[in-house]
Amino acid sequence: MTPFKKAYEKVIRYEGGYANDPNDGGGETYKGIARNFHPNWAGWLIIDDLKKNADSRRIIDESESLLEPYVERFYLENYWRKIRGDALPSLIAEELFEQSVNLGISVSVKHLQTSLNIIAKGDVLAIDGKFGPHTFKMALDLLQGNNIKICYNLLNILQGSRYINLMKENIKYRKYIGWFTRVNIYKEDRGC
Repeated sequence: MTPFKKAYEKVIRYEGGYANDPNDGGGETYKGIARNFHPNWAGWLIIDDLKKNADSRRIIDESESLLEPYVERFYLENYWRKIRGDALPSLIAEELFEQSVNLGISVSVKHLQTSLNIIAKGDVLAIDGKFGPHTFKMALDLLQGNNIKICYNLLNILQGSRYINLMKENIKYRKYIGWFTRVNIYKEDRGC
């Protein structure tokens, strides 16, 4: 299985099917692809055609095999390639991909930059959310051995902190408490 396919299969389980939540700024969504943010995604043409039926939500959900190639290509092109997932250690690539899908690439890269600064024991990277050549080089240089597990945990801690702050700032986000299932910590099996 390719690194992307493995990461994709982990992420897509969080993304559900068709939804149109009036409280979601992304509006109509399918498998996490928000129409308001990605109106030109090719899958919307298929979904619009399927919505012409009386029981459109059921029909859309049952049309997963028809839409799957469009969804997978969307995530490959819009997230995986932009974070250079094939070049990063798999544990970090998978986590950065998952956070990029849920929080946006800029936020996830800020989490990576913050984590790399902590591992480097100094502010060597600007926290600008851009996955440029300096961030990429630092990731390749620092993410080896035990630093991979440390970075993974830091990324997840920052992700959880982001959710807490969103929910403290605006009560409407509390209905998304399920976001916390995305936060994981790598633990060594230490026995008891």
